[in-house]
Amino acid sequence: MTSKIRMAALLLLATACATGGGAGKGPAERFKQSDEKMPTASAIQEDAERAFYSDVLDHKRRGDIAAQAGNMDQARAEWATAAEGLGNFNDRFGANEYQIPIRYSAAELFMQAQQWDKAAQAAERTAADPHAGPKTKAMAAHLSAQAWLMAANADVKAGKLEPIKLAYVEQRKGEALKPRTPPGAWKRFVDTTDVYLANIDADPEQQKPAAERRLVAPQQLALIAAEVQYAFDNMEEARRRFEVVLQRWPDDADVVEAAAPLYLQTFAFAKDAAGHEAATKRVRDLVTAQMQKPGLDPKAKASYDKVLQDLGRTEAGARFAEAQKLLEAGKPAEAAKAFEALAADPASGDVAGALHNAAIAWDKAGDAAKASALRQRILKDFPDSKVAPQNALLLAAQHSKKGDHAGAARMYSEFVEKWPGDPNRCVALQNVAAELDTAKKTADAAERYLVFGKDPTCAKGDPNFAARALYRAGTLFSFAKNNAKAQEAFAAAVAVQGVTDTVAKSQVEDAKRRLKK
Repeated sequence: MTSKIRMAALLLLATACATGGGAGKGPAERFKQSDEKMPTASAIQEDAERAFYSDVLDHKRRGDIAAQAGNMDQARAEWATAAEGLGNFNDRFGANEYQIPIRYSAAELFMQAQQWDKAAQAAERTAADPHAGPKTKAMAAHLSAQAWLMAANADVKAGKLEPIKLAYVEQRKGEALKPRTPPGAWKRFVDTTDVYLANIDADPEQQKPAAERRLVAPQQLALIAAEVQYAFDNMEEARRRFEVVLQRWPDDADVVEAAAPLYLQTFAFAKDAAGHEAATKRVRDLVTAQMQKPGLDPKAKASYDKVLQDLGRTEAGARFAEAQKLLEAGKPAEAAKAFEALAADPASGDVAGALHNAAIAWDKAGDAAKASALRQRILKDFPDSKVAPQNALLLAAQHSKKGDHAGAARMYSEFVEKWPGDPNRCVALQNVAAELDTAKKTADAAERYLVFGKDPTCAKGDPNFAARALYRAGTLFSFAKNNAKAQEAFAAAVAVQGVTDTVAKSQVEDAKRRLKK
């Protein structure tokens, strides 16, 4: 006997042949597609076929039961056995009208069993069925793309495949691009994603509410495919793909947030400043349009805001580079004005950094007053910025240069109090004493020399300066007739380890003689 399924298929084929393709259904219409259910075992009348098919379904049921019980290893083993059986069913017993849903179900079971390569191959075989319609081609390509993505990730985790690394231009440090064909499962993923995107309109899953969809969203697949090409230095191809993602799915804020910076980086790698500028404008216009839509989700708004902030920093970086070029070209006044203009733009991000560079440029232009004003603004408005300590030191040095040594000492002292962990702390400690000494405030200077010289970190960092400072403290205390403090300072100078400087050595020897007296 033959099964009802096979008999129905044969009758349809006979009718089609007899009528010359007139009133009967076309070949694709006679075969069930991937979105239709597999037959029940009772629908199969041939004993051997029914027994084989029932056994396959039993493995699937056992896998489902094991999964519900939390025994995932057993569940995956049962699902894999069921998938193998479904894959072999048509080969063993011949074609039938349910061959497509059976093959597609085999691919799904391989996915559940986490046998990604087999799942992808089963899905590809489903799509390649001569009776596969548009729905089947779309569904199978979607499943295959996701399976190859999972296979690639598994191979990366096992050390069998390169991971995708999304480095920016500055992170590559001048390393030349080396375009390559993505290896292994990465290429299979990209290729099957392209097949799916070409058939996406026929995918019934895309007609469902987002919460009911089971597979990775098409925009995510398209984004990852673009990232794969980017990672293997195929920048023009990556750019084309990122453009498609941005234009086709601008309402997916997460995808736009991920795609936009990499899209702009493709222009940076090509050193295409004009293209980068135009692309930045396109992305800004796209994001701005999305943010103007009513009822925007707060999470989406946060993602779009981040894109705009990144664009602002990117544009600021380009303007910063132009200002730096002016400085390097010997045009410090023009550079200073360019840096100040950058600082005046709230979107630039690092206002303190721009002011810092403007001050340096004014210094080189010979306008110390403007440089000093900018540094005072940094300390007032951006006291916690990373450039604030350096500008505090520069302001102190400017006071010293103008002859205001007491003011310089005060600023160095404030620096030590505010930034006790700064690498320049010992320099500032030493300068407090030196500025007070120059200002003829010898008593205060002696005390600060003693503090600097006895500081363990400063003494270890520069034993010669520590010994000299302590000796100077001793002599100043001696002039002031403060013998106890003088003895303390000279003893500390003698105790400094690692003195190598000729002058410092001679001062240490003199300190020893003074101590004996």
